[in-house]
Amino acid sequence: PALSPNLPSVVKVEPRLPSPCVGGAASDGVPPKRVRQDDAGAWISSPSSQMSVGSLSPPPPLLNGLANSSGLSPVSCSSYETYSPRGPCKEEMSPSSGGGGMNGYFVDSFGDPKKKKGPAPRQQEELCLVCGDRASGYHYNALTCEGCKGFFRRSITKNAVYQCKYGNNCDIDMYMRRKCQECRLKKCLSVGMRPECVVPEYQCAIKRESKKHQKDRPNSTTRESPSGLMAPSSMGGGVSPSSQPLGGGGSSLGSSSNHEEDKKPLVLSPGIKPLTSSQEDLINKLVYYQQEFESPSEEDMKKTTPFPLGDSEEDNQRRFQHITEITILTVQLIVEFSKRVPGFDTLAREDQITLLKACSSEVMMLRGARKYDVKTDSIVFANNQPYTRDNYRSASVGDSADALFRFCRKMCQLRVDNAEYALLTAIVIFSERPALVDPCKVERIQEYYIETLRMYSENHRPPGKNYFARLLSILTELRTLGNMNAEMCFSLKVQNKKLPPFLAEIWDIQE
Repeated sequence: PALSPNLPSVVKVEPRLPSPCVGGAASDGVPPKRVRQDDAGAWISSPSSQMSVGSLSPPPPLLNGLANSSGLSPVSCSSYETYSPRGPCKEEMSPSSGGGGMNGYFVDSFGDPKKKKGPAPRQQEELCLVCGDRASGYHYNALTCEGCKGFFRRSITKNAVYQCKYGNNCDIDMYMRRKCQECRLKKCLSVGMRPECVVPEYQCAIKRESKKHQKDRPNSTTRESPSGLMAPSSMGGGVSPSSQPLGGGGSSLGSSSNHEEDKKPLVLSPGIKPLTSSQEDLINKLVYYQQEFESPSEEDMKKTTPFPLGDSEEDNQRRFQHITEITILTVQLIVEFSKRVPGFDTLAREDQITLLKACSSEVMMLRGARKYDVKTDSIVFANNQPYTRDNYRSASVGDSADALFRFCRKMCQLRVDNAEYALLTAIVIFSERPALVDPCKVERIQEYYIETLRMYSENHRPPGKNYFARLLSILTELRTLGNMNAEMCFSLKVQNKKLPPFLAEIWDIQE
């Protein structure tokens, strides 16, 4: 069936809402088509002003205009964000903040020596939203100067209580910021600075201790990545590792346990190296974009075909249509996230398309696991509706439902946090696929992400439990699930159900 006319022609995106995960198909079961260079423009061209659902044109950049998006929904937190006690924060995005090849100081970490190095030019001087001084970047979710950044951090970590002497209505500027701390703190909060983004003191203590040990070891600042592509100092830029939490926290859908044993600060065992500043910055960027491109907007979800509960053939058809429409919205978000993963833009356009086609369904499995509710054994979509195995079966896409839900439950048991999900997603994106033009370059990029995941797990998980190996085993399960879903999509023809053109093209489902 064709897509419903209710499906929006322009897809809007809201961050930090539950993501949909549906039984999509991967192209791993069938080698993907080689894409002509002239076909690639529809996939990876510069984002246009709007995104067409009926084509492969990607959505617009979403870093602007998100400040007014709706807040968290009652079930918008991941089931497994247990390791970092703070929620995801807006990263420091100013041109001068540098960091990991995304802002100011760009060093091509993945082998392209032609990339321009050095500080990016400042387009215009930005002012601190609190006091009007020159802003240095986004700190704790707001554009501020270094002075207000430090003031806010000290106020939160010390639980400071201030008292205004001038009537509790001071106009904070570069002069009054020193005179009235209470009104300055109120102004910080009013412009969007978030206390939950401030790293707890115990984590700062761990970081200071780790840096001390790192300085004591010879050559500790010249460690090379497994692929020999970069030194940490070349990626670090200017983002302070302590300015952002790595994992991202949140209440649990699946468990009422606080996992207090996991929140205790871990002391690094002898021989375990701390994360480099470049690796921390890389993780922060992945987590940030993972949140920004999480889910379609509530408005777009309302325009999809309703999910009926009847038993008629027409109801069955509408359920199938509902699932495929949500899948289209989700795949478009995955494309936009992938384009922003560091290293992706260094690949040939043909390889970018090959990777996107192959990884999309596997990434959706990870998104589904992030939103799995163990109490109801369901996956919570962006419309806050829990979808069970029976819902999948009633929509004729339940062939792989049992395997998908087993995978979700396993991920829940592992209590994978936001940073680990983001790194796993990047590793999936850069997996070996048939028909790659430069498979060696893709492999080098993936190796760096794997090494970063290894070091992150060593630094954030109790020793002796082979946690890193268990995380890597997830990749094998994802590949199997992708193949199962590819077979399911081919079997839809027998049921006289036709995938929309967008999904048929991205998953190479031939008529």
